[in-house]
Amino acid sequence: MLPDQQLLLTQLITLWAVLDPISHLSLFMAATAGLDKAERRRAAVISVLLAFAVLTFFGLAGQFLLHAMGVSLLSFQIAGGIVLLLFGLSMVLGEAGPLAKSEAKPRIEGDDAARRENVMSVAVYPLATPIIAGPGAMLTMVLLIDNNRFSFTGQALTLASLALVLAALLIVFLAGHAIERLIGRGGIQLLRRIMGLLLSALAVNLVLSAVAAWLKLPPI
Repeated sequence: MLPDQQLLLTQLITLWAVLDPISHLSLFMAATAGLDKAERRRAAVISVLLAFAVLTFFGLAGQFLLHAMGVSLLSFQIAGGIVLLLFGLSMVLGEAGPLAKSEAKPRIEGDDAARRENVMSVAVYPLATPIIAGPGAMLTMVLLIDNNRFSFTGQALTLASLALVLAALLIVFLAGHAIERLIGRGGIQLLRRIMGLLLSALAVNLVLSAVAAWLKLPPI
């Protein structure tokens, strides 16, 4: 296998494991529980594009920015883990979604602009970040780009790998409405709480791993 092909395969596997499109589907459906089919599709496209922009920017400039601000990668990991933990707990303990209570209400004149704003709001948070472009994904991009800091080809392969994985993620998201009809609202709620619990555990692991690395303790 050629070095570039091997690098691309390594990047793909790494980013697929971090972004994990299949597991993110239940998070996507939970976050967009109050949106109709067209709004959910629009939120999916916007969130994936925003996540690509955020991860690309942070991969290329994140380490320089953190260094300029005097912030270590471990500090960033702890802060990101806390934000992720709060979101995970809201999934376990909160309501179905930001628009769930208004989903059954008839549309009246003037509602369209408000709903478009809500779609954009959901696409930015929590979809684009922290669900897709979370602290784990940001840290991964920093490390992958840093490993190829002086190789334009290596950086291009990293960004190409990111684009391919996010394209797969978008396809999974766009199929979410059909999957929701298949498993029903009760199944969505169950998946939401299970994934919220798993997300909370991941957030705690991020924080504990950073603390263990800081104190030079055995890995969690």
